[in-house]
Amino acid sequence: MWPFKAKNKRARDKPDDPRIRVFKSVSRPRADATLQGSEAIYAAVSRISSTVASMPMHLYQGYERMDGDPRERLVSLEPAPNFTAYTWRQTMEVLRNIEGTAYALIVPDGSGTPTRLDILNPARVRPMRDPETLEIWYQIMMDDEEPQYAPGGMVLAIKHMSANGERGIRPVDVLRSSLDYDAQVRQLSLDQLEGVNHGLMLTVPNTSVNEERKNAIVDRFLETYKRSGRSVVVLEGGLTATTFSTSPVDAQLLDVERISRNRVATVYNLPPHMLGDYTDTSFSTAEQQMQEFLQLTITPIVEQWEEEFNRKLLSRSEYAAGYRYRFDTDALTRADTATMANKHQIAIRGGWLKPNEVRAREGMPPDPSGNELMASRDLIPIRIAVEHPELLLGGQAPETKEDKQ
Repeated sequence: MWPFKAKNKRARDKPDDPRIRVFKSVSRPRADATLQGSEAIYAAVSRISSTVASMPMHLYQGYERMDGDPRERLVSLEPAPNFTAYTWRQTMEVLRNIEGTAYALIVPDGSGTPTRLDILNPARVRPMRDPETLEIWYQIMMDDEEPQYAPGGMVLAIKHMSANGERGIRPVDVLRSSLDYDAQVRQLSLDQLEGVNHGLMLTVPNTSVNEERKNAIVDRFLETYKRSGRSVVVLEGGLTATTFSTSPVDAQLLDVERISRNRVATVYNLPPHMLGDYTDTSFSTAEQQMQEFLQLTITPIVEQWEEEFNRKLLSRSEYAAGYRYRFDTDALTRADTATMANKHQIAIRGGWLKPNEVRAREGMPPDPSGNELMASRDLIPIRIAVEHPELLLGGQAPETKEDKQ
């Protein structure tokens, strides 16, 4: 659909030589300049994009991963040429968090199966609405400045909050006044640092000293001070010397960086401690902090990703058959070894995880006897406990109809 147009590097000399080609330079989007201009925004975007990129995404039918489906390889290995699954998701999240919306063109093969998910420059994509059907179409400006149009079902669009459902609001625009204020304060701090001064003040008891005598006293003091290695000076004639210095930066200006970080954290829906501000942190463990980050920030993003992929990469019949794209968030919720061991023990004894499922999560090979749900012998149904209270005193459980059979 989008042919690659290669130009001959030496068209004037060898116009018919197919071996000589010009490779177009990889352009730097305006998102790069934004990230370079603010440490707080870079930290927020880096935290979110790296977290989303580190979570594996797979195609499932029910609870079975569809490893043989080409679309599974598309999302878990190579969504587009020159991209791994990690770098592809990371780039999409960076564009979403800077430009407001990240776009990827779904390139199908002859049978309609998606083969590539080409990331588009958001600055060159314009959503448009059909006045008759109200469907979304996307105008894409190509490198030759010729517009191409793609239906909404062929473009993945991952957005920030939107007022019309077409284009996400750019977080950088929301933070513009804060960034300008932060830049002004930084300049003021630099100006104050240039004015930092340390010195000595000499006090002469005789106020009638003329200018010539005063200069002689200063010269003699400096000569003695230098000769002593700037350590010890013997003062005569009632002279006294005191040091003075100016404050390098106004104390109130030191809070500006923290305020800027808090504003960036608010816009990106991040807990402030994720940007280094621990003043209001009340959690005692890293697990609790990560849980807050997962619930507050990552879960809404993951939900949008999954719904967009399910809506545009699956047919209605496949969706009805139980096909789903899902992120694996277990890696983000892992706790310390003791907590995980207690969780797995409860899961196995409670009969809601098989031993081999736990072993798989820990990267261990399956056990031949670990494919069944286990039941704890010290647990019995309440109904049986009421009917046979002697069981609470250590008696044997009565045989049920199933046991007799």
